[in-house]
Amino acid sequence: MYKNEIAFKDHFNGMTVAEMLLEEGSVVMLSYEEDLLIVNWEWCESGFANRNEVVFMSQWEYEEELDKVYSAKD
Repeated sequence: MYKNEIAFKDHFNGMTVAEMLLEEGSVVMLSYEEDLLIVNWEWCESGFANRNEVVFMSQWEYEEELDKVYSAKD
């Protein structure tokens, strides 16, 4: 689903990369899948890690919004 995603088996390495991404102006989302730390990120146009410039949403919300878009085209 996300194009900016990387998985780490070592928690410390994943957190280090997440911190570096934040310092470079990206908003970062961390999650776990089984024994992997997943890092997702989106770069902000302002150059600051401003969460108000990025949308991370649940699959349920995404599908609901997508249904609205498809319904409007009919």
